Amino acid sequence: MLSTKEKNKNSTKSASGGTTKIIWEDLYTDLNTPVAQALRDARVKPNKLPIMSDDEIMAIPGISDAGLEEIRSQYTADIKAAEDAKVETAKSSTTNNETEEQIEVVESEEVVGPKPANKRHLFQNGKAISQARAKINRDQTYPIAEAIKLVVDNTIAKFDATITLHINLVGGKEQINRAELTFPHLAGTAKRVVIATDDILKDIEAGKIEFDILITTPAMMPKLAKFAKVLGPKGLMPNPKNGTVTPNPESKKKEFEAGKTVVKAEAKFPLMHITVGKTKQPAEEILANIQAVVEAVKTKNIAKATLVSSMSPGVKLQIS
Repeated sequence: MLSTKEKNKNSTKSASGGTTKIIWEDLYTDLNTPVAQALRDARVKPNKLPIMSDDEIMAIPGISDAGLEEIRSQYTADIKAAEDAKVETAKSSTTNNETEEQIEVVESEEVVGPKPANKRHLFQNGKAISQARAKINRDQTYPIAEAIKLVVDNTIAKFDATITLHINLVGGKEQINRAELTFPHLAGTAKRVVIATDDILKDIEAGKIEFDILITTPAMMPKLAKFAKVLGPKGLMPNPKNGTVTPNPESKKKEFEAGKTVVKAEAKFPLMHITVGKTKQPAEEILANIQAVVEAVKTKNIAKATLVSSMSPGVKLQIS
């Protein structure tokens, strides 16, 4: 079985040997979905991450302090390779006998860091995010209410950004892997909850997945089994532990639509990533949602907690 990094490498190869075609959707499956999508949107190749500096990675839209930590856990910085790349780029820039076509190739393949898809991704050469980061002490933990204000005030996005709570769990044999809770306030967009029917199965088979939570009865599970490879990686496969396999799906559907959710740790790492609100949402509602998460996960199980929006620096929380 191929490792994720081998899949990343293979996904950049086309069936014909001449040109290189990158299948972006197949990259970064080893990372949390928002972090992976940010790297895909910025068109950053996996082989570039080890030779990029932390500041270059943080300049990518959607990458926070927590996202940087997650990326570095999978793609360790290679200082020697980064220096070699800089030297090679400098040599290329001073060569005058190259054709215009050759120079374009060097710029796209050798320059360290992401090549933005458009000017939105430049972030004013990183000044906006750097200025926001300067207002937060990365070594300090903040009370939850103060942390929420810092995240909202230092979000540089023009849109209503999502606020996410990243939790580093206490590892070991006693590590908690899941927790069930009901948010007192809607955290972000409403969840699309559906009950498995023959029509829903036809939609899944046709590649049409228009739901966030799929609920089913035990009798329907055999029919869903053949879609496990499609639904499983997306976290949509019904599971009795999540409460999504039940003899009373209508009642369970109402619970999930009212804000009930199950938060889970990553499969390979003691990390949880939980959406707790939006930047334009009242701070009191975000605070109540975070408190609900902490109460469900339990303080004793939390080693570190970081609050961040789609485009803001991370703020460490005081959890006591």
